[in-house]
Amino acid sequence: MKKKKIKLNKKNKRWLIISGIVILIVVLIIVIPKLGNTGIGSEGGGQVKITPLSQEQINIVGQAVLSSDFIEDLPKNGAIALQFYDFKDGQRVWQSGFLIGQKGFLASGTPDLVLIMHAKYISYLDGTNLCEVVQAAQVNNDMWVESQESNAKLFLKYAGMMKHRDCFGF
Repeated sequence: MKKKKIKLNKKNKRWLIISGIVILIVVLIIVIPKLGNTGIGSEGGGQVKITPLSQEQINIVGQAVLSSDFIEDLPKNGAIALQFYDFKDGQRVWQSGFLIGQKGFLASGTPDLVLIMHAKYISYLDGTNLCEVVQAAQVNNDMWVESQESNAKLFLKYAGMMKHRDCFGF
């Protein structure tokens, strides 16, 4: 039995390449969303338990955030979440956080940025040194920033906060 060779002309080659690219794009569109998020709470695959901060910790963070210069530079429709975590028995434990807007703390909303910091840094806050504490957490890899927004969109929306870029690293 002889195998029949298929001869591809330029038109067929072009069609084959385009079809292959389209199939690859479709597969990527289907597969990538199923890979899941790597953000807060995705590591356990289930419900995330949030451990509340103590009233003393809440007061310390509240004073530090409200006395910081960056709040007045937030855009009117902007929100930043400050989320804390700790470790217990070798496992990350998420702790309560704060949603911050231009007028202070917000009761609800969706943050554009989530600043995630180890709770051990709360004890270093004295009400006026938020920037220094954040920078120390960054140096020690105990803080990172997450966002679902593109860098371009964040840059345009938060352009008024560029003078605080060194402080927060965004």
